[in-house]
Amino acid sequence: MFNTMNINLGGDNSISNLAFIWSAYFKNNIPIFQFDLETGKENRFKLVKEKFDDLDYFILWNKEKAFKVDLINGLIFFNNNQTIVEEFKKKKTNIRLIFFRRHKVKLSEQMIEKKHEIIYFLGFQYQDENKNNHKIILQIDKDGNWIIGD
Repeated sequence: MFNTMNINLGGDNSISNLAFIWSAYFKNNIPIFQFDLETGKENRFKLVKEKFDDLDYFILWNKEKAFKVDLINGLIFFNNNQTIVEEFKKKKTNIRLIFFRRHKVKLSEQMIEKKHEIIYFLGFQYQDENKNNHKIILQIDKDGNWIIGD
């Protein structure tokens, strides 16, 4: 899907624990990538949060899979295919991105890390025609398996 091999890590191996990285696309057509394509330096998600009002698309991806949140229309795509959920057909306003990672760490009795798992949460919140708040969230594991919920 995407070639993560083009990212120069520049000595910082932060990407090695991540199964997916993000890209954000704004109304001005200028993207922000989690890792700078030239230097490999990590851009903080805070840069995206500071421009939430101008965010059009947010993509969580690796070289085989991509999850795209369309914040213009309130849709989620997997590898460019729309996930068919009745909720998506409703008129939506005030569409806002939801994205975070949850780290599960198992430690030995000596407090040495035995296992480190990252679960990704990706989706959006919106208001319906009656101004009621709703959210749709994908929970994604390192292999790209996902479940949808609210």
